[in-house]
Amino acid sequence: MSKHALAVVAFTLALAASAAAREPKPEDTWPGFRGHAMTGVAPAAKLPETWSKTQHVKWSVPIDGHGWSSPIVWGDRVFVTTAISSRPFKKPTPGLYGNEYIAEMSAQGLSDEEITKRSAARDGESSAEADEIRYMVYALDARTGKVVWSREAIRATPFGGRHRKNTYASETPFTDGQRLYVSFGQNVGFFVYSLDGTLLWKKQWPPRPIYLDFGTASSPIVSDGRVYLLQDNEEQPSLAALDAKTGAELWRTPRSGTGFPLKSSWMTPFVWKNEQRTEIVTTGQGAVVSYDLQGRELWRINRMSMPTASPFASDGLLYVGTGSQGDANRPFLAVRPGGSGDLTLKPGEASNAFVVWLQPRVAGYTPSAIVTGGRAFVVHDTGVLTVLDAKTGKLVYRVRVGGGGQTFSASPVAAGNRVFLLTEEGVTFVLDSGPEYKEIARNDLEEMSLASPAVAGGAIYIRTESKLYKIGEQ
Repeated sequence: MSKHALAVVAFTLALAASAAAREPKPEDTWPGFRGHAMTGVAPAAKLPETWSKTQHVKWSVPIDGHGWSSPIVWGDRVFVTTAISSRPFKKPTPGLYGNEYIAEMSAQGLSDEEITKRSAARDGESSAEADEIRYMVYALDARTGKVVWSREAIRATPFGGRHRKNTYASETPFTDGQRLYVSFGQNVGFFVYSLDGTLLWKKQWPPRPIYLDFGTASSPIVSDGRVYLLQDNEEQPSLAALDAKTGAELWRTPRSGTGFPLKSSWMTPFVWKNEQRTEIVTTGQGAVVSYDLQGRELWRINRMSMPTASPFASDGLLYVGTGSQGDANRPFLAVRPGGSGDLTLKPGEASNAFVVWLQPRVAGYTPSAIVTGGRAFVVHDTGVLTVLDAKTGKLVYRVRVGGGGQTFSASPVAAGNRVFLLTEEGVTFVLDSGPEYKEIARNDLEEMSLASPAVAGGAIYIRTESKLYKIGEQ
């Protein structure tokens, strides 16, 4: 081999070694919504069990505007998004927005039109009430919380409104270590940056109405060089795959005609890499639907409900649930790989060849579940925690977290043998992950929080209404 060829080889190896040295360890990353493989679990993390607004706080920084996207972490960087407006946003309040108000108005003899108008005024913020919005992306130094860079992705007046507990920045970004993928929803746009903040490409689509003007929330997922976007709306719902490097659309599968009575959804699709194949699992109003890597439907399970919580896999099984605040139909079930066609359970069945087990009244409306220590932890928005044997679906215990009076929107996370449940009022309940309810601590940040926490680098990142906290051992 010539001296020149040897020099080229040496230079190439040096570059590879340098890149490997810069690549953070998996435990120092939380790449997207619910972390690695959307499990919500950081098995090796050692987190403090108690904290306050000052105790065990490595840093806390204000985040301008309003957003319930979760922070994500890649080594020494934390990424977060927000929406900023000169006009104050309609404030959210913790708790359930139930149907009692509608029942009261109905009893007063008000027309359906008037009931809809008053309900929307109470629960939502219309586009007419919104001003021009700056859709912002921030990169923070994970060691100090200082802003490394910020970018205004777009400045625009929103096409549609939002539910008061939603925001115009609820989609959690994603990074694969090469690029930062930022969504502000199908009606605003998708923006891809280098990790130093250079805009690489962006995509926008014609805006479409969302059910009851609730706004959008589905986060992007990136796997093997592809971006998967669920863009369900009331006109042209679809699942799309884009090239992660260029943004070229590889395929788009329409989801109309699926039998969903409503077409909008707010869940994040899950890329399930199982022993037989890779598939993209989604829920829609009334069904779980899985697709292959060309966007062709593989299987479905009907008789589901509101598509807000997201699926995940653990120990070879897929776990998926849908629910609502008051609906008795809140199925949570485990599915083994390899199914095709209609896997729906027949009336009275609790399992079949591919549905391993079903619990019909368990799933949360907003929070997704986790599996840790062989048990599934499923918390409902009303504060009811159901713990199941993950292999059999048998009940381990059911309890009202903290004795009652708690409401939840954030998905739980687990680290080691602890489960962390963040209430809407900013209180984190730390539980033992064993077979009995054992409350270790209650940690109050004294401010509303609907964003799911992130865990990386021996710390838990919690976003409240106005701040982002990094909490870890000192």
